[in-house]
Amino acid sequence: MNVQAWLTLGIFVAAYVTIASDKVDRAMVALVGAVLMLAVGIVEQPKAFYRIDLNVIFLLAGMMITMNVVKRSGLFEWLALSIAKLTGNKPVFMLLTLSLLTAFTSAFLDNVTTMMLIAPITLLLADALRIDPVPLLISETIASNIGGTATLVGDPPHILIGSAANLSFLDFLHHMTPIVAVVLVIFLIMGSFTFGRRLRKLPPKLSVLASLNPRKAIKDKYLLWKSVGVLAVIFTLFILHDTLNMYPATVALIGAAALLILSQLPPRERKIASMEVLLAEIDWPTLFFFIGMFIMVAGLQASGVIDVVVNLLLSLASRNLLLTAILIIWGSAAITMVTSAVPFVIAVIPVIQALAAKGIDVAPLWWSLALGAALGSNGTFIGSAANMVVIGISGRSGHPISFARFTKRGMPIAIVSLILSSLYVWLRYFVLV
Repeated sequence: MNVQAWLTLGIFVAAYVTIASDKVDRAMVALVGAVLMLAVGIVEQPKAFYRIDLNVIFLLAGMMITMNVVKRSGLFEWLALSIAKLTGNKPVFMLLTLSLLTAFTSAFLDNVTTMMLIAPITLLLADALRIDPVPLLISETIASNIGGTATLVGDPPHILIGSAANLSFLDFLHHMTPIVAVVLVIFLIMGSFTFGRRLRKLPPKLSVLASLNPRKAIKDKYLLWKSVGVLAVIFTLFILHDTLNMYPATVALIGAAALLILSQLPPRERKIASMEVLLAEIDWPTLFFFIGMFIMVAGLQASGVIDVVVNLLLSLASRNLLLTAILIIWGSAAITMVTSAVPFVIAVIPVIQALAAKGIDVAPLWWSLALGAALGSNGTFIGSAANMVVIGISGRSGHPISFARFTKRGMPIAIVSLILSSLYVWLRYFVLV
């Protein structure tokens, strides 16, 4: 690598280490790193801004606005209290119920949207029962990444892979569901011990539980039904967005706009909230963190650092397809933990396409890339947008989740998932063919 590449790598590593230390606001660090790369000419501004994935940014912004309107109806409180009554005084049962619900929902919605729905419910539930929400939130986030692995729409990198490899929703279900089911079961077993241990030490207040009345949580029944209707439309459009040739961000913005309009209409002759209030409640630090990270990754790409990593990964096993597949699983997971999955997937796709042009059967490589990028995101909270959304929501509620705490819980799950994925790829595509 040249001097510019080493400088770029130095800026990125310094920013990453600072973020991992949790001593400086992560959005500030990401923006400072991005500005440094622009200022010293590592990447030109037009190229850097072009690399900002506005589909991710506006997906997050649209769903944040939607959730801010929906929560004023009392829907989240109703769901939280209903789950509390269902699970009784068994915190571990509550953990497993919420994790399964999250994993299933993430298979049909993207995992970012799912966590925007689930995280507020969890915080309200934990607050009502006087228990620590952090174990629940981390468990749900990991479950969302696992569940999202099963389908084309469950994880943003899968959309890129599906488009490049011409893979359908059913293709993903056929190839991914078996391994996702196994990983999910193993995760639930591991989670009942790792997360359940903390919950068992803080049993819920039974007197509070007995007094819960979910119906009293509804603040505005008219807005409630409008919210349910709009969320149903959003859910449907997310499932059909590929068929309709519609980006997920467009779906999120449609839902936000529809709910903003409907929330102002009769029979309740009053405004639910001004636009100023709704916009103020958007998690701006999380959005700017992503913007900064996208620009820094653009610097890594412009300076050739990512190309070096990708070429090294593939050159080590260019004559051994199985070894190549295993290296892609672990390599994509490792880089996903550092930069998030989308930039790496974008970089690897042309390499796999080039191998396909040489007559190599690259089907195992596509599934290896999908598994590594999706399941590797559980290793650190930088790994996926869903992780960062939960970190932001939890922090604003007064329950910060540190880099070390997330990694301590998520890394073992990620490693076990990757081992199982490697065995799955070997058996399905190289033994049982």
